[in-house]
Parts: sequence; structure tokens; C-alpha cells
Amino acid sequence: MPEEDDPLDALIRQEGLRHAPPAALAGRIQGALRMADAQRSAPGRSGRQAAWPWLRGLALFGAGAATAWGLALSLLVLPAQDVLSDAVTDSHVRSLMGSHLADVASSDRHTVKPWFAGKLDFSPPVVDLADEGLPLTGGRLDYLDGRPVAALVYRAGSHIVNLFVWPAPDGTPTVPVSATRRGYNLVHWTQAGMQFWAASDLNAKELAAFAQRLRERLATADPGP
Repeated sequence: MPEEDDPLDALIRQEGLRHAPPAALAGRIQGALRMADAQRSAPGRSGRQAAWPWLRGLALFGAGAATAWGLALSLLVLPAQDVLSDAVTDSHVRSLMGSHLADVASSDRHTVKPWFAGKLDFSPPVVDLADEGLPLTGGRLDYLDGRPVAALVYRAGSHIVNLFVWPAPDGTPTVPVSATRRGYNLVHWTQAGMQFWAASDLNAKELAAFAQRLRERLATADPGP
């Protein structure tokens, strides 16, 4: 059964609108088709090789996405030391509010140190620096780094220094590191198996000097009762 003519084809034939393409155009089309056929059938060019540019592009995109994701996480997740610095600052500020600076008010380390017995699972070293112009004024319990800690209170003129002490995870000694949070200065280090964090509104140089004197006293004197 013969196929019916498409109405548009019939109209074109009727009106004499069908024209042969120019020879140059026909030649270019035929040449392009032959080149495409040759590339598809070229020896040694496997489908994997043909797809390699696409795979490389996908790999580069994936690497870029992974880098961007890692950068986003690093901006969203604060380093542990930054989190602890904020927590120490918060504890220092809270101690200055109301009347919770000291649970045991005494300048005698032989009174302050035994007070912690039975309240903590460690015995914090307690030294008095009164001869350095930094007298001990008491101590209290606090909570930092997911555990109860000792807070020793010192006075430097009209300034308060809170010294937070708790066992170091690995006990490896470290040198003092200074930081600043919301206008308060901090200095922390590890010594004698303990972590020490000092916080105060003393200027950074004076707080570093306090830490140095304390470290020297811990190294040369018996901080026990």
C-alpha cells in the first residue's frame, strides 16, 4: 500500500519550492560525516579513551567539591583549644559575679589544698606567691573540659587571677601559650602531669609573668600540704 504524501511535501512539489543544495555545502556535510565515522572507527581509540576527558572533568569537579566541603567544616567546627578558651573565660567571668569566687577562702595553701580532698579524683598542686605580690586567696570547684576541676584564686593588686587545674590527658609538658577572649587574657600550659589555665583582666605581659613565676615555684618547691 503506497504511503500517503505528507501535505507539506505535496505543497512543496506543487509550488516548485524543492531545490538541490549547493555543491559546496553538500561537500562540507559529506566531509564532516566521513571524519566523524573515521574517529569512531580509528584503531587504538577505545571507548575508555574517548570518555577520558569527561572522566577527568568529573574528577576535578569532585576534588573541588571535597575541598569546598572541608573548608566549610573547618569554619563551622571550632578547634578544641578555642572551645576550651571560651569555656575558661566563661568560668572566670561567672566567678566574678555574685559571691562565688571561692568555696574555701584562705591564703594558707595548707588549708586550701586539703579542702579539695574527696571532692576531686586528683590532688591539685597549690602554691602561694605572696612573696611575689600574688597572694593565694582561696579555691573552689569548677567544671571544664567535661570534668570537675580545681580553681585556685590569686590576687594581683586589684585584679583577680583564676587558675584552673586538672590532670593532663597524656601528661606531656608544654610551654605556656597565650590567648585573648572578649577582653580577658589567658595563658595555659602543662606541667607535672596537670593542665593549668590562668585567666584574668591583667594585661598579657603581667599574666605571662604570673605563669612563669608559678611554673618556677612548681618546679622547685613542694606544693603538697
